[in-house]
Amino acid sequence: MEDEGWRNMEGGAQAEQVGGNVHVLPLPARRFTESAALSCRLRIDNFPHIREAYGEDVARTVFTQLAVRMRDVLGAGGLVDPIPGGVIEFLIWCQSGKSGRSVAESVDWIRCLCADVPLQPVETLAGYIHVALSVEDLISVGSAPAATCVLDDVGVGFAGDPARSEDGWAGQYRSDMTMASPLLAALGGGGEGSEPVLAWQPVRDVDGVVGGEASGGVLYWEGCLRQIDRDGQVSSLESALGALERLGFIRLLDHRVVSMALDELDREPSDVTIAVNISARSAALDYLWEEAAGRLKRQPWLAQRLVVEITETSAIPNMGEAVRFVDRMRSLGCRIAIDDFGTGYASVRNVMALSPDFVKIDSFFLHYASHGEVQRGIFEHLAGLGWSLGATVIAEGVETEAQAALAARAGCHWQQGYFWGRPSFSRLRPLQADEGGNIAQGWLAPANRREAL
Repeated sequence: MEDEGWRNMEGGAQAEQVGGNVHVLPLPARRFTESAALSCRLRIDNFPHIREAYGEDVARTVFTQLAVRMRDVLGAGGLVDPIPGGVIEFLIWCQSGKSGRSVAESVDWIRCLCADVPLQPVETLAGYIHVALSVEDLISVGSAPAATCVLDDVGVGFAGDPARSEDGWAGQYRSDMTMASPLLAALGGGGEGSEPVLAWQPVRDVDGVVGGEASGGVLYWEGCLRQIDRDGQVSSLESALGALERLGFIRLLDHRVVSMALDELDREPSDVTIAVNISARSAALDYLWEEAAGRLKRQPWLAQRLVVEITETSAIPNMGEAVRFVDRMRSLGCRIAIDDFGTGYASVRNVMALSPDFVKIDSFFLHYASHGEVQRGIFEHLAGLGWSLGATVIAEGVETEAQAALAARAGCHWQQGYFWGRPSFSRLRPLQADEGGNIAQGWLAPANRREAL
């Protein structure tokens, strides 16, 4: 038997949930004179996930609240019609005059909606839940000119890993949502969490270290995500990043991080190059990249100093899309790196397809190489693969002088790790030898932040 709550939301009426009751609200009916309409169907991509993980009642609450929010935003400028199963249809009145949105403005509004809604949590009895939207259909109605179709690039892939009924999946999904919610809300400008910040770690030239002093160059500075709480304590976002990736929301963070990197480059001297990580799931051209791409095109001197590191902790969803993304970033002047090469999904095949400028060998292989000749041979083999593919090879995870020497003997003269400097909030001070003899990066951060870094 069909649920009464769902049926109350059909037939051209709004539904608002107050307590445990669903109240039908009238739809706005005013239409601008001589206007046409843009018809759109939005799908909640993670609706099956929410229903499987939280149950039907919570899913209904999320759906109802989202429909009410859209009604409040559109007001007299459109109609909203929720459809059972996680789909919301609406009309936006369009006209070229001053009193209504044009079709182009309406399409932009829909894009912004799909990008902003995931950052605004829905409060339920089960906690805060974030929803992912995509455009299922977009049609111009009446006298409106044909709308540019955005079906291929709005919200695609936000749902994350498929919903499953197997034991443990629902608990993991709820745990991921709880872990990711403060960060998503912070990106949206709300919540109690602070926005992420970037701490900088150098990729250094081992040949530039003479007599315990660093006189050589820095290839680039990698931005490592950190979060600072109200007490000034710094923490890693590693757990939250994994949750965002599984939920499908990692792209929202990655786009923000690239924007942060461009802001940083705009403030820095012209000889500073920085890198930021993005998930393999973000390596696809979509409407979210348009702002960054436009800025890179307008400011090519920034693009020339930006390295985009693709971290394959998750598989690349579509290699063809990833190749197009890399080609686009490179055409704008950016350089590309493959992070954690040799582990996870960072395969030789992917490196061959993407032709990165830099290949970073995962720290596991350097640490493993110290166990014997066979293990050292594996590390040297990976380095050789990187060179044979035309990339500059970087050894990650260099923590001791012995590891630095081992990597150098294998031909890896560009190195990164605590031996060369911990992540820092400042790149202004020169590298210098610390008390333990390591080449360490000094920083200007308060003392209570240093240990957490």
